[in-house]
Amino acid sequence: MFQIIILKKVNQFINKLPNAEKVREKLGRLKDFNSDNNLRLDIERFKGKSKNRYRIRIGEIRYIFEVVEDKIFIDTANYRGRVY
Repeated sequence: MFQIIILKKVNQFINKLPNAEKVREKLGRLKDFNSDNNLRLDIERFKGKSKNRYRIRIGEIRYIFEVVEDKIFIDTANYRGRVY
């Protein structure tokens, strides 16, 4: 089980969304994350040097997170055209 850490700027972004509670519920499901993606979430691993970085898509918004030991750091959130 992972501990989920959401950076302050991501929290502020989520708070402005009309469906903030739904987003928090889906991000909370990441605590049971594994690389097999058995959570039925739209998660993809980044290719290249960042082997521990992933993105999860919730609606039109992408949330970028990194897995470090037993923690998941959600450090970026924005619409697709702005996040990459």
